[in-house]
Amino acid sequence: MASTATPVDLNLPLGAPPGAPPGFTDHTFVSENDVKLSVRVWPADPPVGEPAPFVIWTHGGGWLGGAHFAPLPWLSPGFRARGYHLVSHNYRLAPQARIDDQLSDCLESVSWLRSNLPSLLGEDKVDVDRYVLVGESAGGHLVTLMAAHLSPPPKAVVDVYGLVDFLSIPHFCDSVQFEPWKPDNPAPWKGEFTDAELDAFLEDRNPENLLTDALAWNEQEVLTEQQIQQYWATDFKYNRRIRLQAELHMRRSLNSDMEGLRKGVMHREKFKTQEDFVAFLEDMSPYRVFMKDQKRTYPPTAFMHGSGDEAVHIDQSYRMAELLKSRGVPVLECYEEGEPHVYDLKYINRNINGWETYVQPVLDFVDSHVGHGSKG
Repeated sequence: MASTATPVDLNLPLGAPPGAPPGFTDHTFVSENDVKLSVRVWPADPPVGEPAPFVIWTHGGGWLGGAHFAPLPWLSPGFRARGYHLVSHNYRLAPQARIDDQLSDCLESVSWLRSNLPSLLGEDKVDVDRYVLVGESAGGHLVTLMAAHLSPPPKAVVDVYGLVDFLSIPHFCDSVQFEPWKPDNPAPWKGEFTDAELDAFLEDRNPENLLTDALAWNEQEVLTEQQIQQYWATDFKYNRRIRLQAELHMRRSLNSDMEGLRKGVMHREKFKTQEDFVAFLEDMSPYRVFMKDQKRTYPPTAFMHGSGDEAVHIDQSYRMAELLKSRGVPVLECYEEGEPHVYDLKYINRNINGWETYVQPVLDFVDSHVGHGSKG
């Protein structure tokens, strides 16, 4: 089913999430795992008169949160204005889905888009072999991992403060017995749900409770339910299940809770030995995948990161960039001094201070490797 709904143009209150640009259509398909997945498609603006490349955006949210309804604000004025189509997709979220399930959904969405975009946009309007992957945070991790599995590969990858090496996280896999690790004496969680409720939910593997779109953070505290429906142009509800997911994600992130990541996202209980767990982490870490296979090729990659990022340390981008460069892969690094996680939400248009320094080079880099002429 397709929708041409256009979101209401509201004045965003402070702290509001990005809104969905108008002019999209919504589509769903059933995956090989019998899960209904969704994509949202924005044609190039202005319209193109020849087969054009397309950008696939994979959302972040700590593998527990986030939604595909509204891309990063700079993607539409950046890529669509240059003659790229823009698409987004969702995927199964933890704790019901494991991170390799998410990778599977992402790869299947790329395949579906390459097969179906010509009928959606026009056979002569899209070049399905010229596509670009963009993702931020957990989405940055997923796109850098996807690039190692896709054939044909993307023409370029844009990793926006994504985590690329789980094995480099302190305390993440240093316990042979998988003993829970949390910060010393963490304060009790103060929210709608108790620590006990959140701990129990972290172990929920019931597929009937599965979500494929969720809140990215605390949108319910900033926007009314009616406003979020208008911003995202979808029938999104602040029900108990959605609120529970949001609090689990926020508690894990704010408490730097590695147990929440190991248990909720990695399903640690499924691994019988430390060696099995480490092998899985290697397979889920783009840095390790590329490091182990000396013959593996990799697409040109741009990195965007803030040096003040406490959620995903900028060293993650440094190390991946250096590894790719050592193997002859074209790399662009755009690092903003002192900026925190999700700093790029400020780039809502090309008039924002910093666009020419930190966004424009990324757009130009992608153009050069896609073989696409800049349109502004």
